Amino acid sequence: MKIPEREHCRDYHEVKEHAGKEFPFNIYPCSIPLDFPQVGVHWHEELEIIAVKKGCGIVTVDSEPYVVSEGEAVVVFPGQLHGISQKDRQAMEYENIIFLPDMLNMGTQDLCTLEFLSPLMEEAACCPLHIKRDIKEYERFLSCISQLDDLGRDRPYGYQLAVKGTLFHFLYLVFAGNYWKPSEKPKKSREKMKQLLGYIEDHYGEKITIEDAAALCYYSNSHFMKYFKQYMGMPFTEYLNDYRMIQAGRMLLATEEPVTLIAQKCGFDNISYFNRLFRQKYHLAPGMYRKSSR
Repeated sequence: MKIPEREHCRDYHEVKEHAGKEFPFNIYPCSIPLDFPQVGVHWHEELEIIAVKKGCGIVTVDSEPYVVSEGEAVVVFPGQLHGISQKDRQAMEYENIIFLPDMLNMGTQDLCTLEFLSPLMEEAACCPLHIKRDIKEYERFLSCISQLDDLGRDRPYGYQLAVKGTLFHFLYLVFAGNYWKPSEKPKKSREKMKQLLGYIEDHYGEKITIEDAAALCYYSNSHFMKYFKQYMGMPFTEYLNDYRMIQAGRMLLATEEPVTLIAQKCGFDNISYFNRLFRQKYHLAPGMYRKSSR
């Protein structure tokens, strides 16, 4: 089987607008596990700053886990596959500062655009930036984050100008400290994972075996299982079933279709197995989940 080329993916490729098109910048406070147990692996064109306010957690970027504690942050560059999870069942309060670097674009002839913004948006970064206390610019990075917090909260007249200025200074620290480095070659493993997740998104209602997935990546079954678990933090079958359960939950709330039909649409011929997996995820039978949610 050959993986189809995709421009946009609806789930693992996050295409949600994090703010208006005219000013693509926003800050989201979040908590794990209070808001959700984890943030699944995904990617987007925005640059994301994950700043921890309280507790501790794990940010995984391109299969590498980074333990992040209070007062630290991880900068995820555009296009990097990343997710967020608990560490040893600890809670973590954090914020996502998300912006599209193109909002700072001053035109094709502008030096800042040519030397810094265009490479940032167009080239794959070799690794994220973990802002922790032992890096030289730690206090200056945190000062920028604090300024963005204040501006995002108060939003005084003209705050957009100050936000842009602060983002430029933040990126200056990134480039001056040599924290953004392009990959010497495209990360084939990252691209394979993006394409595989896209295939699952399009075909989750069909039969997909480990052999099928391994063939899509041109890996042996054993190598594929190690590769997938390293990237996603769970075995392939567990991920596939969880994705199907998410889609089933959405269908139950959005439609009046019978549970058996939804199970079939999500790739399950055995309704008992579907009900068991659904209860494990949502702690309710499908019918009760639909009723209670409404």
